[in-house]
Amino acid sequence: MTSYEDPEVRYTYRSTLVDQLRAEGEFQVGRIRLLMPQSFGFCWGVDRALAMVNDARKEYQGKPMWLLNSIIHNPRVNDDMGEMGIQFLKGKQSVPGALEELNESDVVIVPAFSAMVEEMEDLKSRGVKVVDTTCPWVIKPHKRAEKYVREGFTTVVHGTVGHDETRATCSLVRSLGGEFVIVHDMREAEILARYLEGTLDAQELLSGLHPQAVRKNFEPTPHLQRVGVINQTTMLASESRSIAERLRQALLKRWGEQELSDRFRDFDTICQATQENQDAATAVVDSSPDLFLVVGGYDSSNTRNLARVGDAAGVPAWHIQGPDCISVDCLEYRERHTGEIKTKKDWLPEGPISVAFTAGASTPDAILGQVVERVVAVAGESLGQEV
Repeated sequence: MTSYEDPEVRYTYRSTLVDQLRAEGEFQVGRIRLLMPQSFGFCWGVDRALAMVNDARKEYQGKPMWLLNSIIHNPRVNDDMGEMGIQFLKGKQSVPGALEELNESDVVIVPAFSAMVEEMEDLKSRGVKVVDTTCPWVIKPHKRAEKYVREGFTTVVHGTVGHDETRATCSLVRSLGGEFVIVHDMREAEILARYLEGTLDAQELLSGLHPQAVRKNFEPTPHLQRVGVINQTTMLASESRSIAERLRQALLKRWGEQELSDRFRDFDTICQATQENQDAATAVVDSSPDLFLVVGGYDSSNTRNLARVGDAAGVPAWHIQGPDCISVDCLEYRERHTGEIKTKKDWLPEGPISVAFTAGASTPDAILGQVVERVVAVAGESLGQEV
């Protein structure tokens, strides 16, 4: 196997084992059958962002380099950025006070999720060199939101309050003088739909949503006459479509067919790679594996939604961050509904077993490969000459 100890070497994050599983789809190792979907892991946007970082390190060698925040939602990759000498301006690894000291000699990398308008304006005012790795797929909801604002629609975002991408989108809407409402799931979408139908009042609407789902002075009556839907690019695609349809039906019920076209807009902004990974995960869990392990950072939205694919198929699905989550005695995982980190005892059954794997778009193949190796070892088997 390739050594990933040197950050320069592990830049590609390759795994021979994962390459083989990707090509074959499955193989048997003793009592355990390993299953892998056709699409998973690093997406084009992540590859592009990391390539841009590598190019910037060469172009601006010797200059102080900073990441505005996590380059992607994977702790291993962000740790690697630090090992390469790139420091952080925000987040858990940030250098206190560094943001206020930036000047023309500094280089700042904007993450693949984009950044808030206020952040970009601040960087511009300080004269720093900006390397913007914003994924082109993230720009799609930005463009659609701009259109909604121009046409007088309030933007409904199917997304997560506080997620970098959604923060950037809402910041853009706010800067253009528009309004937004964030709905995280069908439960919150149903609350909004009932308001649009006229069966909930404004106070019931606002109390049912996240406190930061709307701006401070949001007024439901004037601001929800016309709505346009977009998605955070990493959400569960099937849920996004269901939310848009529920809101369309609500407005149809309230205003009738004749006015619907002037009061409702919908535009699917789910990332193509997200969609492909979700479709591929669905296909592999449809084969009814005994377990479905979804590997990715605990703060990764697309990874959390991949785990929900297993739920929908009735397959035990566990969102884990990496090989350190796996031991003979228990499995550490992120609980999807609460976000709590928990442990599961007796997680690996005795006897013949099939285990399906997938990985979020910000998960290196190297980490996924280590997870597969760890599962095989815990099962009491050895890859040996299989790889």
